[in-house]
Order: sequence, then structure tokens, then C-alpha cells
Amino acid sequence: MSDYMQGCLQVYYERTFPAKQGLQVSNLVSITTGWESEMYAFNVAYGPAEARQCDALVLRLYSGDRAHAKAAHEFQSMQQLYKMGYPVPLVHLLERADSALGKPFVIMERIPGQVLGSLFSRSRGGPQAELLTRFCALFVQLHRLDWRPFVDDVARDATPGPYGFVDRALRREHDVLARFSLRGFLPIIAWLEEGRDAVRCLRPALVHGDFHPNNILLRDDGSAVVIDWTELQVSDARFDVAWTLLLSRTYVSVEWRHRILQEYERLVGAKVEQIEWFETFACMRRLRMVTVALSEGAEKLGMRPDAVTMMQQQMRAIQLVYELLRERTGIRVAEVEKLFASYA
Repeated sequence: MSDYMQGCLQVYYERTFPAKQGLQVSNLVSITTGWESEMYAFNVAYGPAEARQCDALVLRLYSGDRAHAKAAHEFQSMQQLYKMGYPVPLVHLLERADSALGKPFVIMERIPGQVLGSLFSRSRGGPQAELLTRFCALFVQLHRLDWRPFVDDVARDATPGPYGFVDRALRREHDVLARFSLRGFLPIIAWLEEGRDAVRCLRPALVHGDFHPNNILLRDDGSAVVIDWTELQVSDARFDVAWTLLLSRTYVSVEWRHRILQEYERLVGAKVEQIEWFETFACMRRLRMVTVALSEGAEKLGMRPDAVTMMQQQMRAIQLVYELLRERTGIRVAEVEKLFASYA
């Protein structure tokens, strides 16, 4: 398969850059790690023999019902972030329709370095604390960026009211639950709606949507780069913080969740108010995603088909999400419990 894809890329580059002498695509290897898209590293060499140039690149292929929109959204988001000086890979090419690889794709620079998550797990004491500060500083930096270049209508998106982002998120979940007939989640929505008046938003922010240490790369010189921008949007920063805290709690430890929140609050200089409400929302969203993917197919959510296998392998972490949801709300969700029973 990789030989076939490399051949397709070779033809694509020759057609796209006919002036590049002796162009050669090589060393295509899969580096896919997440639920959503396929990623490959490869090299492109070109130029005369005495002055060959070689670019180290990443190919990201998008799957699912909204693949074309996701590819364009991530490409444009990363372009704007790069322009504003936020540390992201430089994107080079976007192909949406009639792609040479059969799926929409983006080609971007390849970042040499290490995944921050691996460095966390190998570090202790002071070095680990320094990495934690780097991680949270990137998070705070994102939430403080000017969000206005990322929306079509500043007046509309700047003034949704103090509950506009929360109401929008709840409507979106209502729509998904109705689409897949997940009635067991409706009491959770009702619980969240009951607490809605306590979570007013003071200012819009850019949110990453999946900010965790495995989406951050550290170059050899120590500089950091943040990847995976398919979920970037303007919203309440607490949605972002809560998602990160939930992943940290369920995949690492409760202590690690507390450390991230404390460091984020220290850097912001204020307490993150009502974070438990947003963590509960994150629990519901995580469980809803897994339930749909395992019962209807991951493609329905714009994920790769083999994301189902990855979810099955992470069932213990997903059970911890459900335990937290039960602890916070006291509500049972029949679809989730049926799902767990089928994998017992």
C-alpha cells in the first residue's frame, strides 16, 4: 500500500511542480497515531545533482463524512496561526476534491524532535515541572490570541451573549443525540442545562479541541510545535481546559489532572470558574463519541475505520470517564452500560 501511495505522490508532485528538476518522492512511512486521520512522513528531493534539495514533509489524509471540510479548515487554521506567530507546522499544500490519493489531504513540514508526552513519562522532579509549565504556557498563549481572524463575522461571533457558546455546544449535542437516537444521554443534557446559568462566558477564545502532550512536539533546540488543528474554533476556553483535564485524569492520573489545572491557573492568574460543569460536558461528549463510533461506525464521526480498534483497546480509560460522569451527576446512561457489557 505504501509503495502505491508513494507512486501516487510522485505523480502528484511531478504534475504540481513541473519546473522542479529530477523530482523524487521517497521514504513514505506511516506515522498514524490518532483516531481521526492517517499521517505519513516522506521526503521530496529535487534540483540538479550538484545542488540537490530535500524537504522532509508530512502527509495528512482525512476520512469520514466531512473530510473535505476538515482538510480545508485545518489548512486555513494553521496558515493563520503560523502567520500570527503561534508555533505550528508550516502547511504547504491542500487538496480537497479529486485528490490523487482518493481522499482530501494536507502536506506540511515535518518537525524533527520528540513528542512531549513521551518526555513527560520519562521525566521526574524539576525537569518534569519545567515541561508542565511549557505545556500550560502554550495553552494559555493560544487562549489569549486574537480570535477575530478566525471567524467570518466578528460582530456575530463576538456577541453571542454570555451563554452563547454554552448554548451552541448544547444544541450541537442535542442534534447529534437525535441523529443517532441516543435517548439515554438526554438526562445528562438536562443536568447541564440546569446548571447553565452559572457558566457565563466573559470573553471568546481560540480553542484547540484536543490539547494534550502527544499533540506537542519539541524540536532538538527545545522549541515547541503544536499539531492537530481539525477542531479549532472560537468558543469558551473552559471547554478546551476541561477536555485536557479529562484526558489527563483518565489516561494518566487524577493527580496529573490537578497539576495541569493548578499550573494553568497560576499562569492565567485566576481561578478557572465552574470547571466541573465543563468536565461533565466533556465526559458526555467523550462517551457519546465512543458510543456512536462503536455502534454506527467511526466514519460517521469523521474518523478512520480502525479508530474502533483503538477505542476497544482503551476501554478502561473510557470506563473511568463514565465513572466520573456518574460521580458528578448520579445519572446512568443505558447505551453506555450496554456498550461496556458487550466488551466485558
